[in-house]
Amino acid sequence: MKITYCGNSYFILESSSIKIAIDPHDGGSLNLRPCTTSADYIIITHDHYDHNAYMMAFDKNTKRILRGKGGQKLRLENAFLEFYDFYHDGFNGAFFGKVSGFKLLLEGINIVNLSDIGQRYEATFSRLKPVDILMIPIGGVTTIGYEEAYTFIEELKPKIALPMHYWIKGSNLPYDSIDGFIKNSKFDVEVREDNVLIIKKEFLPKDTKITVLNYV
Repeated sequence: MKITYCGNSYFILESSSIKIAIDPHDGGSLNLRPCTTSADYIIITHDHYDHNAYMMAFDKNTKRILRGKGGQKLRLENAFLEFYDFYHDGFNGAFFGKVSGFKLLLEGINIVNLSDIGQRYEATFSRLKPVDILMIPIGGVTTIGYEEAYTFIEELKPKIALPMHYWIKGSNLPYDSIDGFIKNSKFDVEVREDNVLIIKKEFLPKDTKITVLNYV
């Protein structure tokens, strides 16, 4: 599986038979470099402008744009997808409403995307296990910050945690940078020079590893 990070919360997943774009942004409105692709499926976890620019991944071959709701289960060819509703803030959604995170099983790898979750970890989140790859916001302001993100990581015990939704150099979004997250990590941290991760089930690390993909 190939995972490409395009900044903010925009990821592209590619297997031998399917390509999935997650929460695409248009680049320009965030003052980031645009990232275009041709996806079979596009997942939009909530309808905020930095997550819903489906046109960046849409073309004539796109089969479906998915805006899921908690409890919804789908089969996308050789992938299985289940949505979960989370609060976008720590006040039961009073400020920013809800988001639809998801769990995706692709090539035998369990990928959990927490979208713009803003609520603190609670015991019910154990239903997300097992987690091989965790896509988790760390930038605070409108989501959980890095300290709460580490609670999720410690409890869910992913093999790889991919931070997202943090300030990137040049971005006009007011999130915290990744510095505090890296500095205070209790886990092995790999800061890559590129924005691509290629992974196979059999080569997942035994213990939790933080992988920072570099999109500039």
